[in-house]
Amino acid sequence: MKIKWKRIVGFVLVVVLLFGGYYVYSMFSFLDTVNTNKPFSVANEAYPLETAKWEGTEQVNILIMGVDRRNPDERPRSDTMLLASIDPNTKHMSLFSIMRDTYVNIPGMGESKINAAFAVGGPELLIKTVQQMLDLPIHYYVATDFVGFAKVIDNIGGIEVNVKEKMVHADDGVHDILIQPGLQQMDGYRALQYVRYRGTVRADFDRTERQREVLKIVASELKSPGMILKIPSILKDITPHTQTNIGTGDLYPLISLGLSLNDNMETLQIPPVEALTETQRGGESVLVPNLQQTRLFVKEKTGQLGTAAKSKGTDTSKPSNSGSNSGSNSGSNSGSNSGNSSNSPKTPSAAPKPTTPANGDESESVGSGQRATVSGEYVNVRQKPGTEYPVIGQVYQSQVVTIEDQLGDWYYVRTRDGMLGYVKADLLTLQ
Repeated sequence: MKIKWKRIVGFVLVVVLLFGGYYVYSMFSFLDTVNTNKPFSVANEAYPLETAKWEGTEQVNILIMGVDRRNPDERPRSDTMLLASIDPNTKHMSLFSIMRDTYVNIPGMGESKINAAFAVGGPELLIKTVQQMLDLPIHYYVATDFVGFAKVIDNIGGIEVNVKEKMVHADDGVHDILIQPGLQQMDGYRALQYVRYRGTVRADFDRTERQREVLKIVASELKSPGMILKIPSILKDITPHTQTNIGTGDLYPLISLGLSLNDNMETLQIPPVEALTETQRGGESVLVPNLQQTRLFVKEKTGQLGTAAKSKGTDTSKPSNSGSNSGSNSGSNSGSNSGNSSNSPKTPSAAPKPTTPANGDESESVGSGQRATVSGEYVNVRQKPGTEYPVIGQVYQSQVVTIEDQLGDWYYVRTRDGMLGYVKADLLTLQ
């Protein structure tokens, strides 16, 4: 009887050792391949990889890039940019979505939307751009295309999502989007549609929220005990679609840190609503960040804001023109009260109509009743004149609005569905 039990125990140990060996081999093989094969990098010495070294005790920052690589004849842009910042001491992770229309200085290229950095210089240039924009070291990155994202979702058995409204978008016949509202189980393809859709009232703001939502679900699933057995299969499937600088020596400390994280993940957007100005550059709608305020926001949310900055009484509630990389923060009303600003805009039925200009000028307000056409891809309608105030809705390119009043460089408009609010004047074309 004892001999039988010894054989059983011995057999179990052999199985465990074999699986453990296969598991470790899969991880090392995956990292070796995705570090060597670089499908997203540009063969150009002008764009070297410049990441910080993580010692294991300080905050670690990982840039996650979702790549639209449908056309093999074109350099892909980064469709999704997420920054995961983890504190090894508190076991807390902050997950930031970087708005793809953020207008920044791209090293060696000049000012453009931040997602253009990937198309020009691959992950290397995007990393350099983000580090410069946020004044924050990036230690690691992971880049994957649409197929890689879908395969991860499929391998974990799909995800359950409550869709708030119907999503319809005609694309190329393959990546068309059609999702009905309600609670539902999504496979990888459907989850990809869900995180790519930007046809809601708040467009890319809603889209980045859904991206953070899905990544949070996936992270939670991957921490469950049953997922450990699926890791080799997941890695095998996503290898051709992934690129990273995480090496075999980084594997154990990062996995240990990931498994030890608490469940209070904070999800946020960059730049925050109160630190951006919506305007036009080269005929495109862009988001010009207040760099000083954006950097303070990120450092504060990740617990890296020094006591010196706090002791000086740094006021992060109002935009500062000096913080914008473009040298201008047009549309920001620095004289207005920003106490109503919020990262989660409220949705009142209409913005209050003023009787005097918001900037305190005694000049006459002009109410013409004139019609105007939206010139940007999408334009936010705000509760009050100033980018620090909540977004109450959006209007889209070629839509017509009626101007009820003018206050400086803001129009108080009525949309075709009766919504009243403020829009930057340079985003409308008078008829």
